[in-house]
Amino acid sequence: MILSQVTGGVSEMQIEGTDQIGNFKMEHGGPLRHGKLPDAIHELEKQMIKEAMARSGGNQRVASEILGITERMLGYRLKHYDLKAFL
Repeated sequence: MILSQVTGGVSEMQIEGTDQIGNFKMEHGGPLRHGKLPDAIHELEKQMIKEAMARSGGNQRVASEILGITERMLGYRLKHYDLKAFL
């Protein structure tokens, strides 16, 4: 399936079946982020982690349960977002 759209003199944009949401292109070890939505999602995730860590008194096991993720995933995200205060 190909969708096309022409916008005010800007070149045509095509979206093919393989260009689905969630099919991220990787560059330098991370997904390319060109829009505001990915940045907003990362900020929300970071804020939720901070809040869960505060509510759990810094206990990663409890915070991971609050967030519904594994301790390992929480540990990765604490490092990824450079939240040293909680490590």
